[in-house]
Amino acid sequence: MSSKKADWNDKKWTKWSNFTLKQQKTTIKIRLIAINSIKRIKNSKLSKLIKKYFKNQSVIKIKTNKTHQKINKKQQIKIM
Repeated sequence: MSSKKADWNDKKWTKWSNFTLKQQKTTIKIRLIAINSIKRIKNSKLSKLIKKYFKNQSVIKIKTNKTHQKINKKQQIKIM
C-alpha cells in the first residue's frame, strides 16, 4: 500500500513540476478562488438557515411564555 501511495505522489509531483512557475501560480489562484466562492455560498445558506431557526425559536419561546402565563393565572384563580 505505501509503495503505491509513494508512486502516485511521485507522479503527481512530476506532473506539477512540468508546469512553469507562472502556470503553477495561476492554477493555485484559480483553485483558491473556487474554494472561497464555495465557502461563501455555504456560509450564506447557513446564515439564512440559522436566522430562520432563531426566529422560529423566539416565536416558540414567546408562545410558551404566553401559555405559561395563562396557566399561572388559572392556577391563581383556583387557589383563591
